[in-house]
Amino acid sequence: MEKVENMTRSVVWRIIGTIITLAAFLIGSLIYVGFYTVGYSLGQRIVVVLVALIIAIAAISIMWVSFAGRRGWIPGKW
Repeated sequence: MEKVENMTRSVVWRIIGTIITLAAFLIGSLIYVGFYTVGYSLGQRIVVVLVALIIAIAAISIMWVSFAGRRGWIPGKW
């Protein structure tokens, strides 16, 4: 029963981390684009937001893949 409780706690922290990461991405990139990219064109501003989104998704993916790998949900040999 203890392993299930630890796994549940681990999943909850990863969900919280996912929500915080996505919120930080959205807030940070919009603040940056709104105040610090005065000389950028619209296309450049969109690229800045997309790059930040890619970095946020990569960080979240690493967090969840490491969780699944430790649980044995991903086969050891690809």
